[in-house]
Amino acid sequence: MKTRRGILAALLGGMVCLPVTSAAVELSFASLGQAFTGSPAPAGMEAQPAAEGVAAAALVTADSPDSSLFAEGTRAIDESRWADAVKLFTQVANQHGDHADGALYWKAYAENKLGHARPSEAACAELRKGYPKSRWLDDCGALLVEIRAKSGKPVEIEPGQSDDVKLLALNAMMRQDEPRALAEIQAILNGDASEKLKKEAQFILGKHYSNVTYAQVVRVSYVEGDVRIQRGDPGGKAGGATWEKAAADLPLETGFSLVTGAGRAEVEFENASTLYLGENSVLTFNDLHETAGIPYTEVALLSGTVSLYIHPYVAGEKFVLHTPTNDLVARYPDKDYARIESFTDAVSITPLEGGDLHLPGVTKDAVQPGRTWTYRQGRLWVEEGAADEEAFSAWDKWAADRVAQRNAAINAVMEASGLTEPIPGMAEMEGQGKFFDCAPYGTCWEPADEAGEDEAAIQSPNPHPSQQVGFQLASYRLPRQAAQPSPAPPPVVSEPEFSFPCTPLALRYRVVKDPATGKQTVVAGVAVQPEPYDWAVCHAGSWIRHKRHYVWVAGGRRRHIDPVRWVRNGHQVGFIPLHPFDVKGQPAINARHGFFAVGGKDQFLVQHVKFDLSRPVEFLKSPPREYRNSPMLPLKLAEAPHMEAHVFPHAPANKTTVVSRAAIPIHFDPKSQSFMVAREEMR
Repeated sequence: MKTRRGILAALLGGMVCLPVTSAAVELSFASLGQAFTGSPAPAGMEAQPAAEGVAAAALVTADSPDSSLFAEGTRAIDESRWADAVKLFTQVANQHGDHADGALYWKAYAENKLGHARPSEAACAELRKGYPKSRWLDDCGALLVEIRAKSGKPVEIEPGQSDDVKLLALNAMMRQDEPRALAEIQAILNGDASEKLKKEAQFILGKHYSNVTYAQVVRVSYVEGDVRIQRGDPGGKAGGATWEKAAADLPLETGFSLVTGAGRAEVEFENASTLYLGENSVLTFNDLHETAGIPYTEVALLSGTVSLYIHPYVAGEKFVLHTPTNDLVARYPDKDYARIESFTDAVSITPLEGGDLHLPGVTKDAVQPGRTWTYRQGRLWVEEGAADEEAFSAWDKWAADRVAQRNAAINAVMEASGLTEPIPGMAEMEGQGKFFDCAPYGTCWEPADEAGEDEAAIQSPNPHPSQQVGFQLASYRLPRQAAQPSPAPPPVVSEPEFSFPCTPLALRYRVVKDPATGKQTVVAGVAVQPEPYDWAVCHAGSWIRHKRHYVWVAGGRRRHIDPVRWVRNGHQVGFIPLHPFDVKGQPAINARHGFFAVGGKDQFLVQHVKFDLSRPVEFLKSPPREYRNSPMLPLKLAEAPHMEAHVFPHAPANKTTVVSRAAIPIHFDPKSQSFMVAREEMR
């Protein structure tokens, strides 16, 4: 039995954070149409406004005249006898004794359980009017939030409500009327609300994701040796099977493929999980998207080896690895650390240190790091001496060292920034800059080489390029016509007080069109050399002006589009860095500092300008057409790789079946944009 405070705490525990789906812990396999499941997922949990079987008998004063009736009413609540509870608490309320205010709350609660919304609201209204200082007001306020949200009535934030009830209302409003909720949050952040309310409101804002589906923020974070990539059919060319040399910080999308020869690669996913692709391996990215802040990842290992360090941190998040024989599924909140070897007829799984892997048919105690388990045709296969772990010792050590270094860097940045979850590229921020308090926005960050600059450089009217402060924005003048990609001319550095690194030109490559022939050409080199921290600050957080330049505001919400607001001022089009308090449908807050104009009559140019107030100002709902879909980063061309698949080398052969040990060629079919494996002949 809980007290009144316990009830409100239970309600807050389920609603202060945005609701999530049920958590699942599973590593499952699917083979030949048959699915095996390891640990079953627990049942879904939903927040309840007040748990049934919870009453306030502990608050009854034994010597109070109405204590007996109040106790009977609480027993009725505990036994779910809602109609009896209404009658009993009505009698207590009418006596206007020591427990009259509590009786009004429990009457409202019981009425709500009976589905009587209006009587429930009326009881709360009577409580507010007759007992304005009652300790039960918060509970009634929380109950009203639930009633209005359930009935579809607008949820309101009323004067005099406690911070806890306001947070409940904000969460409900976010699901009910997003623009109004965002406006309320902005009013709280800009007003005289308590620091607790501002902090929690900003937490809600940072966690908010719309139901729009975006491409996941995934990249090749490290490349060593021969690693080639096939990026679908980006140019609509005949055949569409261009192979290129992969590079670090290369964005990955659905439909891409990575192939290694004498090389290896690290892939970082949106939640900072990593995948390490070993030599002579073929990996395809079948589906990389996220909806409402929940990532979904589906990749396929056609041949070779990967080491997975997958740690989903969002309820509902799912990671699927296909192999020719089995599907491996990782779900929140498990840490699935394993080395996977893919064969045409089997899959071998080796748990790695630090994970909590679940394997079908294997007891929990038997799942030990370094011990390999093989599934052939969906069944666990065991044979002494089948696994040669010495061949992978160097690989496992390399991958483990990479993971240890990344984790140390991520933990250091999380501690300094105050973030509780990793963001894309977070490891590369370690040691690159300075975090500092920038209330009420939270914690801000700027590059180390800029944070330590002498303040006099800021005041200099024409500072030397080496004395620029803050993030740097380079403006490039590019030829309007270009038959072939040409190197970028020297950058013209913008005014230091308006520096900003995440411009569309800095993140994308541009196309120039020859007006005579209509031919489009990708212009390489329009972006400045990326810094190690660019991936992080341009895919999360927001921006404010600090000491006459822009600094990054740490935030956990991932950005799937450029962190800018587009604006049109007369005939000029440009962008404005995204402010942490910006609200959709309202003017950009950073607009008071001007905007970055793009374009030009005979050149592409980015320069900071002030608004011409004699011309209309329009905040655009989407980027201009030429900035919505940009060409991919140009890479060096490569020959098509030689790809092979192999059967499991330890499969036993009987007298009537001879299994060929020869490699099986894998071919890429340009027409279907898929890989084809020749069937092995068996006698």
